[in-house]
This record gives sequence, structure tokens and C-alpha cells, in this order.
Amino acid sequence: MGKEEIELLFRVIPLAIGAAFTPSLFGLQLVAAVSPRWVSRTIATAIGAGLAFAIAISLLLFGFASLPADNRGQDSPLSGAIWLIVGIVLGASATWLFMPHPELAKSSEVRLTEGLNKARPVTFFGVAFALSIKDVTSFALLIPALHDIAASKVDIWFKIPTALLVYLIALIGVILPPIWRLIRREHAEVFLDKMFRFTMDHQFKILGVVAVFFAIYCIIIAVGTGKFGWVSW
Repeated sequence: MGKEEIELLFRVIPLAIGAAFTPSLFGLQLVAAVSPRWVSRTIATAIGAGLAFAIAISLLLFGFASLPADNRGQDSPLSGAIWLIVGIVLGASATWLFMPHPELAKSSEVRLTEGLNKARPVTFFGVAFALSIKDVTSFALLIPALHDIAASKVDIWFKIPTALLVYLIALIGVILPPIWRLIRREHAEVFLDKMFRFTMDHQFKILGVVAVFFAIYCIIIAVGTGKFGWVSW
């Protein structure tokens, strides 16, 4: 593994981790993991989220790979602009996310709990797909990551597993709860319930912290040597 491959991984993996912070989707999987038919429901939730992310990632990668050569390089003005714009948008959204939204938070929790106790797995699939496909924060973070993967000069056989790694990391929120339930069995329910309560009570603050952190991260990358080069770090 050469320098370019390592630098690519160090740039995109943090973005994939940030994309995994989706409180509503994580909350849905927590609900599924403590329900009576938890196996089929958690699988359906994971497939729904996985399909949505797969469609979005595939379209973004194809789109970036199809750009004219002048705009395709990871050190092109477009690349720097993408990182900078995403950083500014995340920073601006953080202001709204840190404001109190009690009614919106309550309605979000109600949608994840009421009516799902008797729901079939296909309902969990549909809800997970809908929550994922409209997850603006996650896709905002994935855009610069996927552009850098598509625009990188590394071999195609390194780009493919890197994109797959980004995809899997972004889905950690729907992967870990069923694994924990499988390992701990019924004993996992108390912990998962506490995680659900914490996630729902702090969902906007969680997204706000993610937005602030990655706004700073994206702007630092954008102005640095590999992009606009305004600052030599």
C-alpha cells in the first residue's frame, strides 16, 4: 500500500464514520432489536438501509467518475469546492440542530414506536429505506469521500474495496444492535433500551456535534495542500 492509498483512507474513513451517526435509523434498529421477532426485523431494517445507501453511493460514484478530466482529479478546484461547500453547509446546519426541538423530537420518536409493535418485517424495511434515503447529513459527508475515491489516481482494485469499506462503516448503526442482541440474547435488551432512550433524547445534539466536527474537518481539508492549497498542512 503506497502513500496515495494511505492518504485516501485517512481522508475518507472519518467521513464514513460521521455518516454512520443517524439517530433516527439507529433508533429504528434498536426498536427492532428488542422486539419479539427481532431477527427478521433487524435483517429487514439492515437491508432497507443497505439498499438505500447502495443506490446513493453507486449513483454518486458513477457521476463523479463520469466528470470531465479537468474536474475529476482529487486536487482539482471542484474537489476543493466540494469539501469547502460541505463544510460550510454542515457548519450552518449545526446552528439549527443545537436549537431546542421538543415537538419534532417527540414526533420522531413516536414514528419509531407507535404502530411498529405489530408491524411486519417489510414495514421495517420500508421505514429504514425512507429514513436512509432522506438522510441529508450522512450523504453530505459521503459526497466528498466518494468524489475523492472516484477521482483518486489509485488502482481501480483499491477504489472498489475502499468504497465498500466506506459503505459498511456508514451502516454500523444498523449492524451493531443485532450483533449485540445475538451475543447477549435477552440480557441485551436493557442496554439497548437505554441506548434508545439516550439517542431519542439527544438526537439533534448528536447530529449537531457531528455537524460541527465535520464542518471543521472538511474546511481544513479543503484549504489544505491536497485541495485549494491556501494553507500548507
